[in-house]
Amino acid sequence: MKFTIRHPYAIEPEPFWREVFFDHDYNEKLYKKGLEFEAFDVVEETSPPDGRKTRKVRVTPKIDAPAAIRKVLGDSVSYVEEGRLEVAGPNAPKWIARVLPSKLADKTTIKAEMWLERTGPGQSDRVAEFEIEVKMFGVGGMVEKFLEKTMRESYQKAAEYTNQWLRANGKATS
Repeated sequence: MKFTIRHPYAIEPEPFWREVFFDHDYNEKLYKKGLEFEAFDVVEETSPPDGRKTRKVRVTPKIDAPAAIRKVLGDSVSYVEEGRLEVAGPNAPKWIARVLPSKLADKTTIKAEMWLERTGPGQSDRVAEFEIEVKMFGVGGMVEKFLEKTMRESYQKAAEYTNQWLRANGKATS
């Protein structure tokens, strides 16, 4: 399953990557307040001289899953997102990540790419493309649809929170 999510941001791409995306205070508040995740922890972060930053985070989202999904995943699931900021190539800079769930990791593939497209002075669209595959006979498609729904909801909340945070912290350019 592949899908794309797009949301407007009140900031241009360059300052977003430079001043927001790797800001620890922003991320802590985004995950805990904006997304209401139960846990957020930066496991590792690097900033090599070539500009290709990397980050590994471990998070535990609150999930409101149907009974059939809870039967497969349980009442709680966490995941590790391992990503890197590519500074060259199409849509650069862009964040390329893979998500490693705490359950069914051997049956689940989740890949994401995210970038910002300037849409006007002080404005961008955050574009995120996802690829999800769950290899489980009989329920794989259902789990994929649940993950898509959950990601769409989380990214909508993240966009709302980010734009609010940008305004509150004087980073919004319009």
